[in-house]
Amino acid sequence: MHKDETYLRTPPIRNLNNGLTIQQKINQLNKKSSIKFSELTKEQFSNQKISLRRPSFQRKQIQRIQQAMSIQRNLSQEPQTQGTYSVVFTNSAPQKRDKRKVQTSNCDQIDESKNSQVRIVKGFYPSDINNTKQILTSILQGMQHRISAEKTMGVMGLQVIPFNKLIEQNTVLTQQTIRQKALSQDKERDKSQSFTEEIEKKIKCKIPQKSKQKHSVNYNNASPVPPKIMMPQSSSTQIQSNNFKFSLNEYSQLSREQLFQTKLQNYQHFLFLVSTQSGFYTLPQDQFIDLKFKIGRGNNSLLIKEIFKLRWWWNFFKYSELIDQESNFIWTQIKVQNYMDSQNPSNNEIKSLMRKKIYQTQSITQVKKKIQIDPLLRLMNDDSDYKQIERNQKAYLKLINQKGLSLLKVHQNLKIHNHIEKNYHLGNKKALYHNLKRYFELTKQDLHQIIPITFHVQKGQRDKVYLQFLEHYKKLPKGSTWIVKPGEFTNRGTGIIVCQNLTEINKIISKKQVHQNGKPFTYLIQRYIEKPFLYNKRKFDIRCYFLITQLNNIFRAYWYEDGYIRTSSEEFDLDDPANLYVHLTNDAIQKYGDTYGKYENGNKLSLSEFQRYLENQPKKYNFYKDLYPKLIEIATISIKSVYCKLALHKKEFNFEIFGLDFMIDSQFKPYLIEINTNPCLETSSPILQRIIPQMVENAMRLSIDTIIPPPDGNIWPPCKKHLIFYDNLLENNKFQLIFDEREDSEELIKLYGGLLQHDEIDEMDEEEEEYESEDENEKSES
Repeated sequence: MHKDETYLRTPPIRNLNNGLTIQQKINQLNKKSSIKFSELTKEQFSNQKISLRRPSFQRKQIQRIQQAMSIQRNLSQEPQTQGTYSVVFTNSAPQKRDKRKVQTSNCDQIDESKNSQVRIVKGFYPSDINNTKQILTSILQGMQHRISAEKTMGVMGLQVIPFNKLIEQNTVLTQQTIRQKALSQDKERDKSQSFTEEIEKKIKCKIPQKSKQKHSVNYNNASPVPPKIMMPQSSSTQIQSNNFKFSLNEYSQLSREQLFQTKLQNYQHFLFLVSTQSGFYTLPQDQFIDLKFKIGRGNNSLLIKEIFKLRWWWNFFKYSELIDQESNFIWTQIKVQNYMDSQNPSNNEIKSLMRKKIYQTQSITQVKKKIQIDPLLRLMNDDSDYKQIERNQKAYLKLINQKGLSLLKVHQNLKIHNHIEKNYHLGNKKALYHNLKRYFELTKQDLHQIIPITFHVQKGQRDKVYLQFLEHYKKLPKGSTWIVKPGEFTNRGTGIIVCQNLTEINKIISKKQVHQNGKPFTYLIQRYIEKPFLYNKRKFDIRCYFLITQLNNIFRAYWYEDGYIRTSSEEFDLDDPANLYVHLTNDAIQKYGDTYGKYENGNKLSLSEFQRYLENQPKKYNFYKDLYPKLIEIATISIKSVYCKLALHKKEFNFEIFGLDFMIDSQFKPYLIEINTNPCLETSSPILQRIIPQMVENAMRLSIDTIIPPPDGNIWPPCKKHLIFYDNLLENNKFQLIFDEREDSEELIKLYGGLLQHDEIDEMDEEEEEYESEDENEKSES
């Protein structure tokens, strides 16, 4: 039989705490047949050798001095109580191994069954026996070990059990743990079902505090709509705010399941309020439906992809991997006409109403939109039926039946696009100009109150409009400044020229140029704002947003209450018209300037920072009081001027985000410069990182989430429940309703009548609007 010998140096002879020498301790272990040493040499002072032989199977030699020194240190320590060192044999080992039980002499005897459970439940490796562990592992190759003790262990106490026996015991305990956990989850689920009902009872029993109905508006606040913080606390509004407020203090003692159910119920209630304003309500899915979407490249497509990660019930595909016919939702920079043609058209009666020709022009009442403080009134004009409604499906269905609303279900044939049909009526510069001109002519108002004086020249110097421009030009003092813009394919400041003499203007419009589609160039000659309001001696414009939704054939528009300032990189100088870094604030122009980002991060400024700047000027202006309501009014007029054209081509479910650019003159009067159908969504500065993702997320909640809401809570996977929104949905919604066709369309239809049938803008080729986006980041396909 092969024998391996290991020689270990033992410490000098000395007494342990219990009065025994190390040699006596080893002798006691030998008598109990705990460990059988083949030979034990006589004690020598610090040079004593021990021969250890295990004849059952082969062993490699143990590494020499370091491990011997570690065993020496461990042997010299005091023996501890209530500790067990377990060595587990695998039954698949080729050699036969002895099963022995060893326990230190000063440890209390413990019942075997009880001891085995303690080893499984409370096993760990104490830090002071790491070296001993290494030695035993080397000696007993092919074995697995586990230590079970409270904090310490005895001196090399060993207990050996078969591996299969340990697995059986561990399996029993694991099954018991699983059953207990499942039972506790069932109890939590039962509690969560009745939790919301208990909350509602507490809210109804709560006596609202009396407060004044009127509050002063603090316009110096940081938010574009600071009155939101000082909301009137009437009894009805207090009940409604309690339905939506998410407070960590209030919900800190809830279980995870209860917290998830509460947040999901709040979100479903929010979507119910939004969708019913468009005459429908979509039931949450009670089973999984394969919903597919794809995102086109460019204009921060990664942001859209990240936002959709919260909506795990959608399946993302690369744009080239999914054909249009199989897509339920497509997000692109420019509209996909083939996909829009496959969508269900609107089935309302506006087409028949528009055929009725009205010979007498009608006046239209201008109702100025105010900043709404009540979060419910931001989404609807009348909230009387929704303040007291309970948050459950039974109450929702009851109200839907009373109002005769449509009840929809999610299905695989839904098709949604992030663009609306005929959007060029707003996004094309010449189309927007003609639409606004017609609207102001019909309402007998002065168009140049909201846009600078503009002439659209289509046929060069022989054009009648150009002759009108010449007559107007002669009336002005010499040296007046004008800006010439291409009428088509204009974006990112392309082709814009600042002119200060008539010769230069004649030279531009006399060029015989043709677009790629074969159509000739046209030009917009617009009066330059020679005395703009400046920020630290530099020119700027204001970027704002509005959202148009066409849901269930209902046309609605929302104004986004936050925006930002875009500054130029160099000081304003009217004597240097060729310097575009002075006169144009587009990012596509400014980012190439040497001083870009020198004064503001990314040449961006928040509205609150602009307000603080105004407060330090000699002439005091208040942005939120003097200017902000006018911006909302101009946006509303722009939508009204194109409603009758857009409504004729509505689809069943579409939406679109528009970007508006305003400028201010020295008298603090705003002018609309342009509207973009594909506003830049890049987050190149901290201000944009705060505004744009929140704006897009809010837009998704008002549009696509109402059509395809989150599934029922019973089918949410546990690994997805953390994705439910934490914020207070109503209070954090920054979109405010500014147009609803069910209330605002009647006057517009009467105003336009049959006048739209021969409008030259309707004949415009839509290819003119297939230009690139404001951002140039199109490196990779999403």
